[in-house]
Amino acid sequence: MRIFWSLRDLCTIFPTVYDDEEAQAICTQTGLVDFWNTLGSAQGRTGVKSRLQALLERWWDTTNTFHMIWGEITITPFEFAMITGLPFSEREVTFDPKLTWHPDGVSDLIGPVVDLTSEDTYAPLTVIMAGIRRTDISAEQRVKLFLLALVSRVMAPGRSSRVLVGFLGALSDLRVVSDLNWGGLAYNHLLYEMKNASRTAPESKASVAALWSVLEIWAYEHFLTLAPARPGVAAYPYAASWVGAVRSDVSLENFRRALRVWPVGQVVWCPFDGAPTPDSSMRAYFLSGWWVLLPGVYRHMWYLGERVSLQHSTRGRLVPKNPPETMLAKIEDVAQLYSDAMEAGDESICLPWRIL
Repeated sequence: MRIFWSLRDLCTIFPTVYDDEEAQAICTQTGLVDFWNTLGSAQGRTGVKSRLQALLERWWDTTNTFHMIWGEITITPFEFAMITGLPFSEREVTFDPKLTWHPDGVSDLIGPVVDLTSEDTYAPLTVIMAGIRRTDISAEQRVKLFLLALVSRVMAPGRSSRVLVGFLGALSDLRVVSDLNWGGLAYNHLLYEMKNASRTAPESKASVAALWSVLEIWAYEHFLTLAPARPGVAAYPYAASWVGAVRSDVSLENFRRALRVWPVGQVVWCPFDGAPTPDSSMRAYFLSGWWVLLPGVYRHMWYLGERVSLQHSTRGRLVPKNPPETMLAKIEDVAQLYSDAMEAGDESICLPWRIL
């Protein structure tokens, strides 16, 4: 099992970003630095790979759920929001895969970035870090470079250290960054990477390039006796309550067996039931009971809420509809879905499961 998500380099450069009051005020305004601090501190790799592999072996990408001996369970949008603190909103994060580093206006947003050609759509993280250290850029430009790296390397990372300039449009106005659907972006990417890991050929090593620590914390919240001692107070964002947790090294076979024999009576179906829900998580709460097509950078992914009704409903289990032919959707599929929904008199693709 390979995991590709690390904040080591960003931790090294952050003091340079956060070195004056103007930069600190800008960072606070975006709301994303709190997320980074929480997830970065909660990260630890001791015993993680065996836990993740055992979970992903039970992941079915035909339904985007874990299949256990007693039924299905998944990480819902609401649970993802409550763990990470990332907002779910109707304002999608824009991504332009054709944007390069040197068209008119880019240097005004982030300052001069050296060692890049006019055709480059990405940059190595080392180049971005060098740009952040420059003394001839403003505090706002420095924060934008850091957030560009944060989005590319943490929320929707690949398997290299590339930072994608295509996210720059979403960061052009830092006053509205906190209103964007960062939770939906990161959640979609986690589902996409879990699909890839579950489809890995037996002779290859499974890998995940996403917010894998969220999946680890999710397992602790639902299967309490498998979790280490929680060092913090259980409160939003819940990842913060696991900062400093001492994980034991568990073998893959032992964790497989624990999941295989886990009694249904010990499943915590709604770990955040009764907890205060911030406004930024209310849309995620609403979406968790629906069929939802989640926009993403690479592909759009389906979430099928009726399959895990015990995690969000008091009505018990529901008989699920047949899942879509594919849990992935291309841009043209989304456009057609919108068109069909509008013709039917509906303004949203987030339709109740009974309609689908």
